[in-house]
Amino acid sequence: MTATETRAPEFFTCTCSVESKPHQAPVQRILVAGAPGVAPQLVHRALGDVHYDLTLFYGPGVVMVVTFEGEETGTIAAARAWAAANGIAEEPRGEEIVSAHLTFVAPADRPAWGERRPAARPTFFYDAA
Repeated sequence: MTATETRAPEFFTCTCSVESKPHQAPVQRILVAGAPGVAPQLVHRALGDVHYDLTLFYGPGVVMVVTFEGEETGTIAAARAWAAANGIAEEPRGEEIVSAHLTFVAPADRPAWGERRPAARPTFFYDAA
């Protein structure tokens, strides 16, 4: 994406049942990162699960964006391919708020339960193998 291209919006019209009428909600940007050798089907399954959950919570009009930063590893390539195949926007990490982090790690690198995580947003760890 070049500097002249348009980024996904920051808000979308939510149709969830929390409010009686449609209202503005933040676009759900999902940051994908992790081990370079992750099987693409694991990344695809995780993103599919996230999209399904977001649809249940926000309604069928939810806007999800797959975002990434740094060097394009196999994990990021798999995430971008999933986004393209499913009509989901994808873009490099910008200044926008990230809704959740999907991090693929080797089982030995998984943080211990209760260990402080550096992210201010929810972080979900998936085994890379």
